[in-house]
Amino acid sequence: MFCDRCGKPLTSEAQFCNSCGKAVAAGTPATVPPAASIARDGRVQRNINLLAGLWLANGILRLVEVGWLVLFGKIMLPSMMGIFGAATGPSLRGWPLEGLMSRGLYFAGMMLAFFGVAHLVLAWGLYERQQWARILGLVIGFLALLRIPLGTALGIYTIWVLLPQESGREYDQLCRAY
Repeated sequence: MFCDRCGKPLTSEAQFCNSCGKAVAAGTPATVPPAASIARDGRVQRNINLLAGLWLANGILRLVEVGWLVLFGKIMLPSMMGIFGAATGPSLRGWPLEGLMSRGLYFAGMMLAFFGVAHLVLAWGLYERQQWARILGLVIGFLALLRIPLGTALGIYTIWVLLPQESGREYDQLCRAY
């Protein structure tokens, strides 16, 4: 008997698949492996959970960066602008880049938050084997190449796992089996 989600062999008394955790209804496991078991040893099958975990960690770290940026903006920027008086720090009032600093921090925070949420959505899509997650992963993977060094490494790994044509076929099989 085989799991109808991931294609791994099941024992006759199994209530859950040891590989993917899917509940096995009594007497209904497939007696022949589904199409996903053909791709069981493929590149996507071997790397998809690690890839999703890395994107999840990256998304969480991005949102932590946003938190630090907000904290920095709320605590440090007012004192730099002289709002609390000259005794707390150098006053930058009237400085030509005063508005640029606050708008720049706000824009950077919004971009970090957007990509942090996009990374979390990508991780969820890869974990759930959603059809759209492969395309989103490739787009974000190519964009991540610009963020040296860790983003570049994650982008290269994502592209290596998801881009080849045989990876596309294997991912489609995984989506149908999941």
